[in-house]
Amino acid sequence: MVERWHEETSSFHLPVGEMTITLDDVACLLGIPVARWLIQGDDLDHDTGVELMVTHLLFPVEDAVEQASNNSCAFVTYTALKERYKHLLNRCNHLMGKDLSEEEEELSRIRLACVKTFLLLLLGYTIFVGKNSKTINLMWMLVIRDLTEIGMWSWGGMGLAFLYEQLNLTSSSCWCHWWLHDLACGTILFPYFVKLIVNV
Repeated sequence: MVERWHEETSSFHLPVGEMTITLDDVACLLGIPVARWLIQGDDLDHDTGVELMVTHLLFPVEDAVEQASNNSCAFVTYTALKERYKHLLNRCNHLMGKDLSEEEEELSRIRLACVKTFLLLLLGYTIFVGKNSKTINLMWMLVIRDLTEIGMWSWGGMGLAFLYEQLNLTSSSCWCHWWLHDLACGTILFPYFVKLIVNV
């Protein structure tokens, strides 16, 4: 099916005519917002990517610089994100066993970073699955850096734009099948994400 994608018309050219995926399709099938804020601009630069990793995901500076340097600007590997999540989760569990009055601010900061790391992983495995499947663009950190605004974003609109971009980049490969399969069938965690953004 992907080989039938035509960038000029943003549609699939089939023997029975043209077909495309619309925002209405995304809203009906996935139940995620399509008429809210959209992210603006291009990919982030190296320094912005490092700042987001250090500030919001609590990466050590040297690890963030290494990730941004090895992954063409503002991308982070899923492996590094998973390791970061495990580290933050273990740190939260460790702090929970202590007297909270002394460690309350630190626990709150680590919990928030843990949630953001998890959400970035979740986004990378569901809505924003790229063709390389090894890294995720830190541009998506811009939409989850303030969790009070998470329901204000047009997740469906951004997901559809991302799908069109990926189809345009790789119309001869079969990666799109996995993107559509993950969204149509729903991964184990995707329904929880939908509840989070719809109920905010």
